[in-house]
Amino acid sequence: MDTHQLQLLLSQIKPDLVIHCASLTSLEGCEQNPDLAMSANVSVSENVTRSCSAETKLVYISTDQVYGLTADRSETNMNLKPISQYGKTKYLGEQKCIENSPNSIIIRTNIFGWNVNPAKVSSAEWIYNSLKREERITLFTDYIFSPVYTEYLGEIIMQLADMDFSGIINIGSPLSCSKYEFGIQLAEEFGFDKSLINKGLIVDHDFEAQRPKNLKLNTEKLNHLGIKIPDYRESIKKFSQYT
Repeated sequence: MDTHQLQLLLSQIKPDLVIHCASLTSLEGCEQNPDLAMSANVSVSENVTRSCSAETKLVYISTDQVYGLTADRSETNMNLKPISQYGKTKYLGEQKCIENSPNSIIIRTNIFGWNVNPAKVSSAEWIYNSLKREERITLFTDYIFSPVYTEYLGEIIMQLADMDFSGIINIGSPLSCSKYEFGIQLAEEFGFDKSLINKGLIVDHDFEAQRPKNLKLNTEKLNHLGIKIPDYRESIKKFSQYT
């Protein structure tokens, strides 16, 4: 859909809130096809931001990957170092929001949940399905992140919109974990055999897309706004309620 068609559609609907979460999220896919990554993550974002009126609150779902190798993963850091095409193009998408929709909410996050498209399986779903089938898997002990369940993310977005927040905000578990710790917690929650999970190191795997080993999000800004952030254990518990 081009900008004119999108503008026409939004002018008819006149939405109070637009949540822009469409993007090419595969790290390997973005690396293998950088032109498609630019189109999906930058050009589409520019079209969306240009199409929203001043009366529409735009929420842009970004990613923790924009921080890359920087040690300061707080919203005030202006010297970001994304190292993958995914991180770079999502950061450029953020810039389009800032340029064209200055009152937008830009959310840097790492989410997990049940995919509505059965043809696609999220990382958490892959862990769940593998352990349910009693298959042995390997999860990284040296890859740290701050995952949050999709439903909790939605609740926090609505709180931010209600308080008319604008700007960049990190939304993630205040308690970070490794992929291995995440898998162990998920196994415990579902009553799966934890011994099926082997420890591995991300440095031992030759991915096409580079991955920072530490993507822990600084969530102090959200705390200062008075918004409670569930940690990843609470998120997994909520995730388990929808099986």
